[in-house]
Amino acid sequence: MTRLALSVAVVMLLPLNASAAETLWTEVIVRVYDATGASTSARRASLEIASSIVSAASVELIWRHCKESTNKTGAAAIDPGHASHCDLPLAPGELAVRIVRSGTVDEQMRDLPLGDALINTRTGGGVLATIYLDRVEWMAAQAGIDPRALLGRAIAHELGHLLMATSVHAATGLMRPLWLQSEIRRRQNTDWMFRPKEIAAIKERVATRLVRPH
Repeated sequence: MTRLALSVAVVMLLPLNASAAETLWTEVIVRVYDATGASTSARRASLEIASSIVSAASVELIWRHCKESTNKTGAAAIDPGHASHCDLPLAPGELAVRIVRSGTVDEQMRDLPLGDALINTRTGGGVLATIYLDRVEWMAAQAGIDPRALLGRAIAHELGHLLMATSVHAATGLMRPLWLQSEIRRRQNTDWMFRPKEIAAIKERVATRLVRPH
C-alpha cells in the first residue's frame, strides 16, 4: 500500500512538445465511488484537474461515476443510472477511486495520509485508490487553497501509483510523499508535475498492460 502523507500539495500540466500532434493517446477508464454524498457536478473541477495532470503522459482519463444512494429501506443502493456499469467487475485496464471521509478531523490530521493506493508489488498491479476527503479539506483550509484543487491533485498522485504500479515515491514533483503547507502556499508549478521518468513509466505501462482489449 502506498500512502500520500498529509503534508500534501498541488500539480500543473506539463507542456506538450512540438510532436504532440503525433502522440498516441490512451484512454483509461476510472470508476469514481463517492461515498460523501457530493454530486457529479461538485466533483467536476477536481476530476478535471486530475485529468489535466495525468494527460502529461498522453493518457485520457474517462470517468465513470458510481455514486451510492439510499433507498426507502435505508439501505445503500447503486444509482440505477449507472448500475449497468458499476455492478460489473472491473475490466482489464480499468481503475477505481474511492472518495470517503475518515471520520477524524483534528490536529492529528497533520500526521495522516490524504489517500492511499493498493499496489501488489509482487505481481506489479493495482486498481484501487482511496482519498480521504475530510483530510483533504482540512489541509486545504490550513494552507488557504481551494479544496477542489487539492482533491484533484491527491487523486492524480494516487492514480500515478496505480498507473506505474509502484509504491515508490519521488524526492521532487507530484509523486513525493510529503506535501508541506509551505510548498502548497508558494504555488511553484515544478513542485506539482510528474517528472519525465514518471511520464515515461506511465506511457510504457499503459501501452503494454493497461490497454483494454478491443
